[in-house]
Amino acid sequence: MMSPVFRAMLCLLMVMLSTAVVAQSAVQVGGGRVEILNADALRFDQQSGGAQRLNGNVRLKHGNALMFCDSAHVFPDQRVNAYGQVRIEQGDSLRMTGDRLAYNGTDRMARMEGNVRLNDRSMELTTPALDYDLRARVGVYTAGGRIVDLRENNVLTSGSGKYLANAHRFIFSRNVRLDHPERTVTCDTMHYVTTTGITEFMGPTTITQGTTVINTTRGTYDTRNERTRFSRRSSILANSRVLEGDSLRYDRRTGIGQAWGHVELVDSGGDLRVHGDLANYRSLEQKAYVTGHAELVLRMGADTLYLHGDTVFTATDSTGKHITARRNVRFFRSDLQGVCDTLLYADVDSTIHMHHRPALWSGNDQITGDRVSIALRNGQAHRLFVDGNAFLISEADSIHLDQVTGLKMTGYFEENELRRLVAEGNTRTVYFARETQADGIERIIGVNRADCSSIMVGMENGAIATVSFVQRPDAVLYPLEKAPPEELRMKGTELRTNERPMDRAAIFH
Repeated sequence: MMSPVFRAMLCLLMVMLSTAVVAQSAVQVGGGRVEILNADALRFDQQSGGAQRLNGNVRLKHGNALMFCDSAHVFPDQRVNAYGQVRIEQGDSLRMTGDRLAYNGTDRMARMEGNVRLNDRSMELTTPALDYDLRARVGVYTAGGRIVDLRENNVLTSGSGKYLANAHRFIFSRNVRLDHPERTVTCDTMHYVTTTGITEFMGPTTITQGTTVINTTRGTYDTRNERTRFSRRSSILANSRVLEGDSLRYDRRTGIGQAWGHVELVDSGGDLRVHGDLANYRSLEQKAYVTGHAELVLRMGADTLYLHGDTVFTATDSTGKHITARRNVRFFRSDLQGVCDTLLYADVDSTIHMHHRPALWSGNDQITGDRVSIALRNGQAHRLFVDGNAFLISEADSIHLDQVTGLKMTGYFEENELRRLVAEGNTRTVYFARETQADGIERIIGVNRADCSSIMVGMENGAIATVSFVQRPDAVLYPLEKAPPEELRMKGTELRTNERPMDRAAIFH
């Protein structure tokens, strides 16, 4: 029989031989096995599957990774369980720490738990648990994580995430949030590149920068240069204006935003909307323009004005809103329609100015001149001003036209209807007198042809009802059948009914 002392010496010799064989094998394979670089104490534990138990200042190496801990179990199948101040270093930049580590050397997968921190150059990730693939250099967490990017001063949090160390890219999902002293981003899914500070969004996303709020579902945001590019329906709220489009770009430093596809620009309060195909917005100057099927929708009291032009410009300053429409301008309101080549509107005087062959219709009346202006009060037409070659035409019947012309005209509206018109300066008129016959039907009985320095016209139901001459006129009343043909139409009479937009859709025709 072996004595107890001899038996103990034999066990110690076996442990020493086993350790030597393992170390020799690690050297021979050239790092294929987990190498033990240091331990204050080492013990072979046959009962736990032949594991080597290491304690005190443990250092291990596997491939290009170094592992440090207070204690560890190293198994023959290349599994490692490490405890206490665990640290993994890979290359010259990546460092991971935690309380516990389960490592499989066969597939080089590490599971770090407890106060986990992953550092890569200027980035630090903290999470309760992290699965890290040392071969692919990819880390995954599912129990919530927090990333601090010291270079960009960004703090990102999410329910789950993946880190691709080779690409310096994070993929976040579930309750994603990016915080920065100047902005906040919340979304469902985000990609973030730590070397560039560029984020990509896949899903509903909100970016808040001071008073600027951006909403999107797909796109990129350069946090370093504060530039956004969105490829799906997105909107920007800045200075009480909302710019929306199918595709959108915005540079916060310059304040320039561009939108394409089903564009909508909405002013504060929603009283002013501009639709179109393309928009350019300068938030610092509070200016914008919309083109391509551009339509301006302006709420005016209980009614709404619909306006189209090749390009619609809007601006806001200390005096209020300014609107400019250029080329092929047409507008429709239930009581008022018009066409021109250039239209201007300003809050400061609530007046619409029409230039370049303007024409205005109200009821049966057509008004033209070199310049036409409509002053509004409480969103309703209040005064009409026509300067230069002022001309009023009203259809007396399907054949005859009442006509009034002068150097200028002033019109007076009541309840959104033109009730009175004063023509001044070399005024002339052709007015068809009417009389109700015995059969109860009103018929034209004559035509009044007159010249005067000033004429006042009374309107009823959109037609001329009375004509008054302020000073003694040079007038002739002809029976209708005896009126000279040349007296029935004044020079310059041009009925432009075919240009009149009769509904909202017609402003585009």
